Amino acid sequence: MPLPLYYNWRNLLRRRLSTALTFAVVAVVVMVLAVLLSFASGIRASLAATGSPRNLLVLKPGATAEGTSILWPEEVARLAQVPHAEVDSSGRPLASPELCVQTSIPRRTPDRAIANVAVRGVDDLAFEVHPEVRIMEGRSFAQGAMEIIVGRAAQERYHDTSVGDELQLGRLGNRLFKVVGVFEASGGALESEIWAPRTILSDAYTRRFVSSVAVRLTDSSHSREAVDYVKGPTVQLEAKTEPDYYKDLSRTTREIVALTTVLVAIMAIGAVFAVANTMFAAVDGRRREIAMLRTIGFSRGAIMAAFLVESVLICGSACLVGLGVSLLLSGSRQDFLSEATWTVLAYELRISPAILAAALAASVLVGVAGALVPAVKGARTRIIEALRKA
Repeated sequence: MPLPLYYNWRNLLRRRLSTALTFAVVAVVVMVLAVLLSFASGIRASLAATGSPRNLLVLKPGATAEGTSILWPEEVARLAQVPHAEVDSSGRPLASPELCVQTSIPRRTPDRAIANVAVRGVDDLAFEVHPEVRIMEGRSFAQGAMEIIVGRAAQERYHDTSVGDELQLGRLGNRLFKVVGVFEASGGALESEIWAPRTILSDAYTRRFVSSVAVRLTDSSHSREAVDYVKGPTVQLEAKTEPDYYKDLSRTTREIVALTTVLVAIMAIGAVFAVANTMFAAVDGRRREIAMLRTIGFSRGAIMAAFLVESVLICGSACLVGLGVSLLLSGSRQDFLSEATWTVLAYELRISPAILAAALAASVLVGVAGALVPAVKGARTRIIEALRKA
């Protein structure tokens, strides 16, 4: 016969200080775990939403990202015969040469912290190669004009990025560009960027090359053949599908998550010891009570289950509080400095049902692991000795 739950609650309230300390430790572990998982999930979701399997991204061999790639005009010209490239109404291949540079913009925070933001110079053809990019406010820039459009995520996070604002760009920061529109890109990484006319941006930064060329294919099933052609002797450049490129960019994120997971695991071990300390104190302080329970007919299994239930109650309640705090951050936009591009990538923290389940499972595991040994010790209490010492 199990002990009633009100018995467990009564004993928890009798040890308010130790219960509160254990509660706090577990709540912090759960909160950190939930935020960590939502960070990884947010970055993956942002990168996964970027790019199309029909798009081929051509870079310089050895370049780790667009920002470190240099393609000269004669190299770009070799891409005119990429197999299975889609063509526009005039018969031109949909191959968009793009220049990627960086600029520093203050965040919309009280301290106005500076962020490195990617600026992409594109031709009008880029909007056909990247059909997910759509103007949601204002209009697109005019080629040859000192105008820019800003991604939705960038507009939300940085100063001087609203329609009508002016932003200083250029190698010396002496070119004034006017913001004429805000665009969205299905929630992908492109929304963290600023787009400008390529020729004007090239002149402002004194760049006579491009960073990459995005080639639109007729079908994603032809990507392998197109990649082999670009890497072959005719072109001799590096090529990846856009999803593969952005997946590689997330490698640093996976390393950060792995390292932070180790730290969370260490915190969880500390929480296990905190729970164990609380439950050992409970066992030592209730020897006579345990003996009386055994005397009136409660089994060792019931005693052990009672201590496990008490521990799970502490950890489960702490889990709810930790998740409640983390849910306050859910839906908020943050940014992450990519080690590959050295520009910030905006992402959205979102606590998903899977994260809730993982946090709950972790808290239950901590509760059971911390209470198991004290519970066994309590169940093995010798009735006669405990009553005599009382």
